[in-house]
Amino acid sequence: MNSPIITTAQAAKILGVSARTAQLWIESGVIPSWKTPGGHRRMYETDVLATLAQGNDIKSPGWEVLVLAPARHHASWTNAFATLNVAGLTCLDNPVAAAVTLGTTVPDMLVVHVETPDDVQPGFLASLREVPVLSRLQIVIATSLPAAQVEAMLGPGLHCKVIQLHGTPDGLPQELAKHSTFKPVTLAPLPPILLDAPFPVGANEPRRLAAVHRSGLLYSAQEETLDNIAQLAALSLSMPVALVSIISEDKQWFKAKVGLDLTETPRHWAFCNHTLLQTGVQEFSELDNDPRFADNPAVADAPHFRYYAGAPITDDWGFALGSLCVIDTKPRQLGDSGRQILDRLARQASREVSRAIRSAGRRK
Repeated sequence: MNSPIITTAQAAKILGVSARTAQLWIESGVIPSWKTPGGHRRMYETDVLATLAQGNDIKSPGWEVLVLAPARHHASWTNAFATLNVAGLTCLDNPVAAAVTLGTTVPDMLVVHVETPDDVQPGFLASLREVPVLSRLQIVIATSLPAAQVEAMLGPGLHCKVIQLHGTPDGLPQELAKHSTFKPVTLAPLPPILLDAPFPVGANEPRRLAAVHRSGLLYSAQEETLDNIAQLAALSLSMPVALVSIISEDKQWFKAKVGLDLTETPRHWAFCNHTLLQTGVQEFSELDNDPRFADNPAVADAPHFRYYAGAPITDDWGFALGSLCVIDTKPRQLGDSGRQILDRLARQASREVSRAIRSAGRRK
């Protein structure tokens, strides 16, 4: 192709958007691109100009969504929105908490899950329409009740979209896309480097990798809260090494670290590849006698690791972005209390990571 090859920053300048927004469009496939051996995104200028020519047809995948629904349905709503191009999702089951959240974060869409006529709450919805800062808020009523019945209860002054639920929200992505600017996420195929990987790769790896890039965590600045969590893990468990790792296609990058000089390793070095596939704490002792790890450069050569324990760090969607792990040069066991400590610290790290992702999304 006879077109200049440009960077993400150059593409953002052409499109008149932030570098983060351009990155989201690139990672979601809106702009065709490829990765250099050094891991940087490149694209043809003509593809960026073609995207620019689409004008208003291009929608930034940066929408924030609040769902007011019974707690038992939160997992289903999370799964439904995970397949759409949204930047953040909050699920609540209390109207008061929802009102507070609406006043502090101003999402783009409010979804109200209505199971009975008492759930419609037209007064609450009408009050939202009277708040100027919420003028752009799109309200969607998702219900298994007849649409005409719900619309009659809302009254003529409340402009809300009513969509039909059939059972649980699991099959809702297409319906949501039909009634909003959301589009199903176009996922790239599994990168060639992972097709014959010497470590296990989950069936949802393309979606997990999309979540990693969407998070903006890779090569981001150090954060005191995560540094403190790594320090607490090392001190409380008497471990020489503690890491907060983020796992991309080909790298294990350390967002926080104690007792290790490296800032990243090739992904095939990562014991965390196994942790990404499970919930809770994964523990591997006598690494040199385990056929999965005996040939690992960090086991066979210096620093001669012999023990690993880790727990996944997840985002709001439940995707494992990496892990909090502790490592030693001698075999050992955590015990029940140690496993609880590591699990709770990993959960705290997940909350901090999710908060950082949401905050970055609001600043865009």
